[in-house]
Amino acid sequence: MYKLNTLSSSPAAANRLASASFAPAATHRLALPPTPELARVAQPSSPLAGLRRGPVDTFDAQSIPAHRIGLAAGGAQAALGGAVAQAPEPAPKAQPKLAEDGTQIPGPDDTRPEGDNRSAADIVNDTPALSKLGRQKDIKFEQLCKQTGVDPKLDLKDSGQNPDAVYRMAKVLEYIDSSKISDGGERTGKVQGGQGDGNIEGITKDGDARHGTEAGMLKDFAEKGYDSLGTDHRLPTTSDTHVKKDGSNKDNFQWFAGEAGKNLWFIPGVSNVLTGIGESEGGALGAIKGGLGGMVNTWKGAAEGVIGSLMSGKPNPLSMALGAYTGALQETEAAPEVVKDIAGMLPF
Repeated sequence: MYKLNTLSSSPAAANRLASASFAPAATHRLALPPTPELARVAQPSSPLAGLRRGPVDTFDAQSIPAHRIGLAAGGAQAALGGAVAQAPEPAPKAQPKLAEDGTQIPGPDDTRPEGDNRSAADIVNDTPALSKLGRQKDIKFEQLCKQTGVDPKLDLKDSGQNPDAVYRMAKVLEYIDSSKISDGGERTGKVQGGQGDGNIEGITKDGDARHGTEAGMLKDFAEKGYDSLGTDHRLPTTSDTHVKKDGSNKDNFQWFAGEAGKNLWFIPGVSNVLTGIGESEGGALGAIKGGLGGMVNTWKGAAEGVIGSLMSGKPNPLSMALGAYTGALQETEAAPEVVKDIAGMLPF
C-alpha cells in the first residue's frame, strides 16, 4: 500500500496517486488522515482536485459496487442486528391413556395439573386412600415409593417431599380404589360416582394381601409398576374363597356361611340366605341385612314362578309349587348357570 504522507505536490506524484490501486481495508470505509500534502492536493489548481475528500470507499476502489455486497451501509452488524433467535416450540404433551370405562390410567410422568399448587401435605389430606394407607408387609411401602418417586425416608406430609411424586401415589391409590368388580359390574357401596370409599381393603390380620382385592392390586403395582394397572379397571378374578365379590375379605363366619350357601344351591331359600350372609359387610347387623336380602330374592323368584304357572292356563297346586321352586332357583346366586337356564325353560 502507498504511504500517503510521502506524496509531493508535483503533477507526476499526483498522477501516480490517481492511478494507484488500493488493497481492501480491514473496515468497510477507510478514512484518510489529514496531512499538509492532502491539503495541497485538495486545492482547486491541483490535478487531484477531482478526487473526493473524506473517506475512501474501498469497494469502489476495487470496482466492486457496494450494492452488490448485500449488506447495509452500517456493515454486517446492522444487517443482522434485527434477527431474533427463535426458541424451539415445546413438544406437545402426550394424551393421557384411558381405561375402558373412560377413567384416566395413572402414568409415571404424571404431575399436578396446571394451577394445582398443593403441597405434599395438602394432597395427602385431600386423598383418604393415601392418608389412611397402612404399612403392612404386603403394602410394600418402600417399593410403592420407588414406583412413584416418593422419598420413603420422609413423612408423606414433609415439606421436603416432591408434591408431584405424592400426587402420582395418590392417583394410583384412587384408580385402584375405584375399580369395578372382576366381571365389570359396579361395586355398590364401595364405589359411588367413579370415586372409591377411601379404603384399600383386602389385607389379612397377618398383613397379607389377598389376590382379587384392592390390596392385592396395590401389591402388584409395587412389584411390577404401572403396567400392572391394566386398561379394564377391574379387580382381578380370583379363586380365593375368602374374598367377596366387592374385593373385601370375609371373616371366618362369613366364609362358612358363603360356602354352605354354595353347596346348598338346590335349596333356594336356604342357599340365598346363607350366601347373603357370606357377602354381607360383616358383623351381626351386616349378617342380618345380607340374610334378609337373600330371602327377598328367593320370594321374588318364587312369586314370579307362581305367576308364570297361573299364566300357563292350567294352574294346579303341583304346577304352582314347581313354578315357585324354579322361579326361586333362577334367583339363587349360588346355582350353576346351566341349572338356571334349564329352570327358565320349564313350562310351569
